[in-house]
Amino acid sequence: MGSINLVEKVFSKDIQELNKKINAFVTFNKNAINEAEEIIKKGIEPIPIGIKDIIFTKGIRTTMGSMLYQNFIPKQDAFIIKKIKKFGYVVVGKTNTHEFASGVTTTSTIFGPTKNPHDLSRISGGSSGGSAAAVSASIVPISIGTDTAGSIRIPASLCGVYGFKTTYGKININGVFPLAKSFDTLGFFSKDFKQIIDVSTRFGLYKNLKINKIRIGIPKWYELPSELRGYNEELVDKVENKFLDYVAKLGYDYSFVDMPIAQKYVWKNYPIIRYSEATSVHINNKDKWDQYFPDVRRLLEKGLEYKAVDYLEALTHKNEVKLELNKISKEFDVLLTPTTPIPAPTIDEVSGKEDGIIRTILTYYTVYSSYADAPTISIPALKIENLPVGVQLIGGYNNDSKLLSIAGAFPVSL
Repeated sequence: MGSINLVEKVFSKDIQELNKKINAFVTFNKNAINEAEEIIKKGIEPIPIGIKDIIFTKGIRTTMGSMLYQNFIPKQDAFIIKKIKKFGYVVVGKTNTHEFASGVTTTSTIFGPTKNPHDLSRISGGSSGGSAAAVSASIVPISIGTDTAGSIRIPASLCGVYGFKTTYGKININGVFPLAKSFDTLGFFSKDFKQIIDVSTRFGLYKNLKINKIRIGIPKWYELPSELRGYNEELVDKVENKFLDYVAKLGYDYSFVDMPIAQKYVWKNYPIIRYSEATSVHINNKDKWDQYFPDVRRLLEKGLEYKAVDYLEALTHKNEVKLELNKISKEFDVLLTPTTPIPAPTIDEVSGKEDGIIRTILTYYTVYSSYADAPTISIPALKIENLPVGVQLIGGYNNDSKLLSIAGAFPVSL
């Protein structure tokens, strides 16, 4: 028979007090213990799981971090929630998110910022910041997030946990509030790689593959542009140097890879698609945009600036980038970069600056695999000034299983 201990622990006084400090969970499921007891009757071990607050959960408040939805209670579960319940996971609550998942800091939310468990003065990253912080602080063993430009991988990097973004389209996103339909993807967080493997196996994303000799490609675009280095050149240099030391010590074959098609299109075209699609989601609420957080509203206004021809052209080039990745994937098993160019900034540092250099620098490494629809995992591998920074393994399109088979061989620094 299973045990209810893990679920009960989430509701213990110590964990509840810890959550108040971190602000990872914003709503708890009052029926979680009863649901765990029902699962035990079926002979299944109940596992508590946190759910990002843009994923619909039947009977549990789902706010999108926004004033407009602060009392919204879905009548149906999202597809992914229906699935995990069958697997024995118990939704213990909803985790904080940047409003409408439209930001990388999880500071613009009606619940206030989620704090980084490694340093409470710092951001957790975003937009799935609550989900990353919840597992980083060991409130739950596993959580679910969404990723459109790095919203799983960025907080995973800054909070020092695993963050797995699945191949675009691998998990049905029905019942997830949309950000940008061409990129929205689901995935998982955990401190324990086995948890990532277990849930991925249940979703048919993992089958152990024997990789005799891991071949790593390091994209030449990993070198941060000078205009971004200027944010904090000393810190960026530290991350790059630690990353190169990490690669050298792996003992695997690696080469630096030219990716001219990616460099020509990704960083130019990604914003066109992302902002245009996000604006289309919210255009019917335009008369209520004054109720949105200022940084989120500014990004929606930015989406109005693009022409249809620019949007369609950007979508066309997306296929060229995927073809380039497919070609490279025949020579290399994974591509490897840092996940973020810096560790977590302070909350004070990013306040009111979400649509500035902070967003651009934190997404620089992550937008590539979103544009290419590629499965990617951030591994908690580096420490910079005693703060975590992840390394990012990018797999070939639809090669989630191969990516996970390789990721387990990479050393971590938890």
